[in-house]
Amino acid sequence: MLKSIASYFFLALFFISSSTAAENIFEKNYQSQSPKGFKSFSENPQPKVMRGWEKESDNIKMLENGFDLMGTSGFVGKNVPPSVALKHAKKIKADMVLIYDRQINENTRASQIQKARAKAREANRIQKKGEITEITITEEDLADSNAKYDFYLTYWVKLPKPTFGTHFIKLSDSDDNKGIQVIAVIKESAAEAAGIKRGDNIISVNGAEVNSPDDLIKIIQKNKGKSINVAFERGGESIKVSVSL
Repeated sequence: MLKSIASYFFLALFFISSSTAAENIFEKNYQSQSPKGFKSFSENPQPKVMRGWEKESDNIKMLENGFDLMGTSGFVGKNVPPSVALKHAKKIKADMVLIYDRQINENTRASQIQKARAKAREANRIQKKGEITEITITEEDLADSNAKYDFYLTYWVKLPKPTFGTHFIKLSDSDDNKGIQVIAVIKESAAEAAGIKRGDNIISVNGAEVNSPDDLIKIIQKNKGKSINVAFERGGESIKVSVSL
């Protein structure tokens, strides 16, 4: 009976430790920034994990290259290999992940080497007293258990070819801030072909005022396959262009 209880206790500990070990730290800290169910448009997405450099400019580049943000993940902890982030990306069906990581405490690799050498010398002294032996230092010896990293990841989906081709935000309500502002123009889109640029303020389309992103979206959907007349401001200058959707 005691043996049976001990066996069950061991199995319970095994399953608890297995589930803890299997926990994906990137998944645990993931926060969605998109509508529920937003995922890759590919039937069999093959996500890529890339190193990011500067968050704000990287975000603009991703938008310009036809991606949209799914969500983010961030935490402070020990170093985690990119393969773990890739597993999470596959699970949520992302197309691209950008990783930003930096060590936030002092690099102690030199002290780790010294400790590893001391350990090897002591082992050799006990086992082969009086003999000259090679000191072998393994990767495990060099692992810095004290190193901590600040991780931040952004997850992206590649969008189908857009009808218009801009990302925009609503400007604050005032006489000086009319319309909506373009924050990114997708490459090879209708908007780019018409000369619309990041920072332009779209004021009206086909003579109708545009006061919110929804206003522009409705007009675009209504005029698919047609040309629309877009009026916008750039550096205080009023400009009008025709955009073929």
